[in-house]
Amino acid sequence: MHRRCAGPIGIGQKVIVRETLPNGVKLIAQEMTGFRSVSMAVWIQAGSVYETGAESGISHFIEHMVFKGTESRSASDIAAEMDAVGGSINAYTAKECTCFYAKTVDQDLPLAMDILADIFLPSRLDE
Repeated sequence: MHRRCAGPIGIGQKVIVRETLPNGVKLIAQEMTGFRSVSMAVWIQAGSVYETGAESGISHFIEHMVFKGTESRSASDIAAEMDAVGGSINAYTAKECTCFYAKTVDQDLPLAMDILADIFLPSRLDE
């Protein structure tokens, strides 16, 4: 069961829902009626500000490595599955965070979520 950390917040006609999942992941969602597009992202507290001199660039390097394949998808599978539905998946690293995101149409949300979770959680990170 989800534990609500803050109830829906009204901004004009838009409602933002904020929840903290049992595993500690914070979820923020906003429905925008009249749009079929969906964007989702996972932000991680990892960036250059947290790296020592010897680790310089490691957050950005790992950001790229997770797209090289997972236990169930190759790098080409990741790209092909999103391309097949006209979606996109990408990432960026900033000073204080690394963000992994996907964009697609609403009907392909389950696929985009599965791919994003797949690259984020069981990446191979081969030597």
